Amino acid sequence: MYIYFEINRTAVYRISICFLINILSSSSLAIAQTIPEEEEQKEDYIEQLVEQDENSSGDFENLLDIDNALLKHPVNINNADAEDWKPLQELDLLTDIQINSIISYREKLGKFLSIYELQAVPYLDIATIKRILPFLKINSDISDVKVTAHDLFLKGDYTIVLRGQRILEEQKGFSPVDSTSSSTTRYLGSPLSIYTRFRYQYSTKLSYGITAQKDAGEEFFSGSQKQGFDFYSFHIYYQGSKFLKTLAIGDYQLKFGQGLLVASGFGVSKSSLVMNVKYGGRTVRPYTSTDEFNFFRGGAVVIGSKNILFTAFASLKNIDGNITATDTVGENIFVSSVGGDGLHRTESEIADKDVISQAVIGANADLQINSFTIGTSAIHTQFGAAVDPSSQPYNAFKFYGNRLTTLGAHYNWQFRNFNLFGEAAMDEDGGKALISGMLISLDPRVDLSLIYRNYEKDYHSIYANAFGESSTNDNESGLYSGLVIRPFQGWEMTAYADFFHKPWLDFQVDAPSNGTDLLFQLTYKPNKVLEIYGRWKDERKQQNSSLNEELIDYLVDIQKQNLRINLTYKATSSLSLRSRIEWVFFKEQHLPTNHGFLTYQDVIYHKMGSPLHLTGRICLFDAESYDARIYAYETDVLYAYSVPAFSNRGMRFYIVGRYSINQAIDVWLRYAQTYYTNLDVISSGLDEISGNKKSEIKAEVRFRF
Repeated sequence: MYIYFEINRTAVYRISICFLINILSSSSLAIAQTIPEEEEQKEDYIEQLVEQDENSSGDFENLLDIDNALLKHPVNINNADAEDWKPLQELDLLTDIQINSIISYREKLGKFLSIYELQAVPYLDIATIKRILPFLKINSDISDVKVTAHDLFLKGDYTIVLRGQRILEEQKGFSPVDSTSSSTTRYLGSPLSIYTRFRYQYSTKLSYGITAQKDAGEEFFSGSQKQGFDFYSFHIYYQGSKFLKTLAIGDYQLKFGQGLLVASGFGVSKSSLVMNVKYGGRTVRPYTSTDEFNFFRGGAVVIGSKNILFTAFASLKNIDGNITATDTVGENIFVSSVGGDGLHRTESEIADKDVISQAVIGANADLQINSFTIGTSAIHTQFGAAVDPSSQPYNAFKFYGNRLTTLGAHYNWQFRNFNLFGEAAMDEDGGKALISGMLISLDPRVDLSLIYRNYEKDYHSIYANAFGESSTNDNESGLYSGLVIRPFQGWEMTAYADFFHKPWLDFQVDAPSNGTDLLFQLTYKPNKVLEIYGRWKDERKQQNSSLNEELIDYLVDIQKQNLRINLTYKATSSLSLRSRIEWVFFKEQHLPTNHGFLTYQDVIYHKMGSPLHLTGRICLFDAESYDARIYAYETDVLYAYSVPAFSNRGMRFYIVGRYSINQAIDVWLRYAQTYYTNLDVISSGLDEISGNKKSEIKAEVRFRF
């Protein structure tokens, strides 16, 4: 009788909580089952990622695929284990602390009675709940626990995407050959860029497909590209729940530990999302993007139990390389670099295509004991040619040779509101790297992140992509701290501070150097229709003086400050407005300050039930130099993104339209034009345009069945 009373008392307690939360949620969560806020946060992160590294090649297409898969097959919070939550980690929507808190709450109090009960879960704030709601459901159906083979192979989504785009003005590389030039100084293909993909996907459990791309200037079914597209990618991916956890065949991505050995795809970086400093998600993921280097081709498998996981993989592919020398018998070649940008438009670019082979094998083992996980990993890479960087002082400790083996060990420990994690690695020549971090939820209104890293100047790992200031994880040490405070309803303060040191030379930095990177952002979101944030960012580094004419430069301090005010307002149920104004101040020691300015106005129209979705922008910019450039994310067609860097003076506008013909066919059309008031020639080299405007058009169609 006592037990019966206790059970009912708990039930009454849970029902009472849900009743009160539902009442309190009517104004805050009932209208949150949309994803504009999550999309806007992701756009801001991509914008900051590209600003930090213009060569960033994050797999943004994969993020959209995960979005779409989870919207079609939401996570059932009453049945989901830690593995089921990993896709939400990959979207940077939840931390390990929050996932563990959801699971612990369910284990202690039983299954959730209402989606709004999430507000009673420790370490989940209202903003986070709003972002994850579209990807969640509550269900006790056994089909959510066990997916049948029939559902897996026949109830997924087939998608075909076709896209074409081109610059309308004539670029020098596409102009006719005259008496002062030759065919070797022209692009060999047409100015049309073509992209196509086919994919079958059932949630995040099964996927197979093929992606193909031809860049502008590349040949198509002719010349060097008789096989059609310049780049093809294919994959078969299965995620299981028993002994076989994951199987990938074809092209795939990997993530071990915190990225000191490998973390291909979308990484972690400094941004206003200050808690996004730790890798999470799946160890193996399907590859669906068009970057021609940062992926693996072959096979990967993850096997094990709840407490032990073992990953093994093998990859073999040909990659681009810049050939610098050949031995006397012409058999062994040397390349100054590998990878490249994937463009094969001219005879010289085609000569670098697939010139060397790259074989990669490796393994990772993880042991989980309660909330503590420890793992070890190893990767061996063999190139078909010796890598021989250019003879510059800053390259003295760069990777040289045709083989590389790297070993690593990583850990992850979570206790209540603390999450400690890290990784240590060493290559075969003794170069070492270390990263260690901590996430703390001090209060439902306060979160803190700390990261320490020390990457020695002679540490090498081809696919490393750990947290740091530079795009390569070497020659750097630093301490980062991020803080989020939500003092009142609708208010959020975000800040980070990063102090870093480079013990050896770097490109355009002819001595050891130091730097700091600071950010502060204040966001006010009083209701569902208005959001305003102000951001201040200050970055200080050292580089060679532009005034010095000696062989060895001396270093000077440079400072770049960004000040931004951003406003988003939902004027009606179908009309949203987004406004931004931003200033940049770039100062090199002993030289005048360069100024940059940008302002834009977005208009977004999407009426519920209407097949038409329109987004337009008009942007004015004025930057005195390229150092004072400003980045701005632009809405694009599906599976494409654009983050141009604005310098010089002028105006840019674009309009994107999406029309859903029916449930199976969607069409996108995008037109963009940049007009410069202080230029008569745009760009340089073969991309040069004679005139002061540059226009681009894109058209895309998607078939779903």
